Amino acid sequence: MLKRLGVSTLWLAAMQALSCLACFVVVNYVFGRDFRIEWMIYGLGILLPFLWELGGYWLKCRPSGRWQTGCFLIVWTVLPAALCVWVGRGGPNILRMVLYPQLLARLAWFYPLFDGPKSAYVLFTLRPLAAAGTHVLMMAGFAAGLWLKGGKQKE
Repeated sequence: MLKRLGVSTLWLAAMQALSCLACFVVVNYVFGRDFRIEWMIYGLGILLPFLWELGGYWLKCRPSGRWQTGCFLIVWTVLPAALCVWVGRGGPNILRMVLYPQLLARLAWFYPLFDGPKSAYVLFTLRPLAAAGTHVLMMAGFAAGLWLKGGKQKE
C-alpha cells in the first residue's frame, strides 16, 4: 500500500514538474517574441487539466481501492490548493515557482478576474482562490484519468 501511494505521489510530482517546464517554455517563448502569440499561454492553461488526465491514465502503480484512491486524491488536492491560496496572498517565492502551472492556468480559466483594475477583494481573495480552483481542475483531470483507466492493476 505504501509503495503504491509513494509511487503515485512521485508521479504527481513528475506531472507538476512537466507542467512547470511546459509553462516556462511557453512563457519564455511568448515574452521573448511577439505578444500576438499570447494565445499560447491561454491554450496551455486550458489544456493543463486534460494533460493531467493523461497523466492519471498513464499511471501504472496507482492506489488500489476506493478508500485509498479517495484519500490520496483528497490529500493531494487540498494541500496544494491551500498552498496556492497562500502563494496568491504573498507567500514565498519558491512556492510561486513550484505552483507556476496553477498560477498560469488561472489566467485562462478565470480571465475576468484579471481583466482591468480590480478591488482589494478580487486581488487578495478571489485571485488566490482562482489558483486553488485551477489546481482542483487539474486534480479532477487526474482523477478522471484514473477512473478512465479502471480495471484491476497487476501486483
